[in-house]
Amino acid sequence: MRNNIAVAMAFILSFFIILPAAGFSRDLTYKDITIDNVSRYNEDRIAYQQVEHVIDPEEHQKQDTSLASLLIIKDRKMYLFKDGYDDPQIVEQNRIIREMENRLLQNELWVREVDGKPDYLRITDRRTEILKKIIVSESNDNLVQRYADFYQKMRDSFIQKHVAIFKALMINRKDSDMEVIRKPIPKALNYNGPTKYFLCVTAKTKEGVVYYAEDGDGDGVTETFSVELPDGFQWGYKSGPNIIFILKNKQDNIKAMIGTLTKDANEGFPEEEKIINKQFDQLDKDIPVLMDDIIRLDAESERVLNEAK
Repeated sequence: MRNNIAVAMAFILSFFIILPAAGFSRDLTYKDITIDNVSRYNEDRIAYQQVEHVIDPEEHQKQDTSLASLLIIKDRKMYLFKDGYDDPQIVEQNRIIREMENRLLQNELWVREVDGKPDYLRITDRRTEILKKIIVSESNDNLVQRYADFYQKMRDSFIQKHVAIFKALMINRKDSDMEVIRKPIPKALNYNGPTKYFLCVTAKTKEGVVYYAEDGDGDGVTETFSVELPDGFQWGYKSGPNIIFILKNKQDNIKAMIGTLTKDANEGFPEEEKIINKQFDQLDKDIPVLMDDIIRLDAESERVLNEAK
């Protein structure tokens, strides 16, 4: 009986010890961007979503595990690019076939991975479709180069501009409600290496835009980055951040843009040090004057010092 209790206690203890750092993270619920579900198209907007992570294996049998989407709304026209796109209808057909043949493995149905080259483009005027171009996965091809170049240029520029804003908010942390959270990640029972730390940072603009960056596995690299304005623009209930949502990034070019955000927020930006150094240049002049002003000898002590000279 005692042995059974000991085994049970050891199991419970190990369960809590190996809890992932995801337990620290904010809600990562999202829905893939779809034009049909966009809440409004009467204002110019851009949204970028990139997911390369399985949160719930069962749920992700029905949701693409590696997909990037760029939505541009301009003059009531909507342009939706997708990179790593697998046709859900084909995926569902393959799922049924493999279930019947008893060959279904979790998460093997979504074939394409994000590679920076779009393979889906849909354009609508309001909600009327005027162009739809899909490259099926069997062809191992992408959209024509003109579309690919446009997608990459707009995506990179869009992310870079928001990263620059986020850095400015973190440098000016006193006015941006900036918060940095750093917590040790629980170790597995058989892991004896150094402690790793979950790290995330949040900041907000005066207009209410919320920026968030996260290093969830403690490797020193930011892999999750989101930008959100809670103004009702969305593509379904709990569709996730409505400006940028990058979850568990694996792309080197995106890493070059967001990879150091959490580390810099925790350890300080070089720009912050430059600002402080300029302040110290002025302090070199001001502090001696301050000391002369606040440190004064009484008349008797000054007389004694003068006589001792």
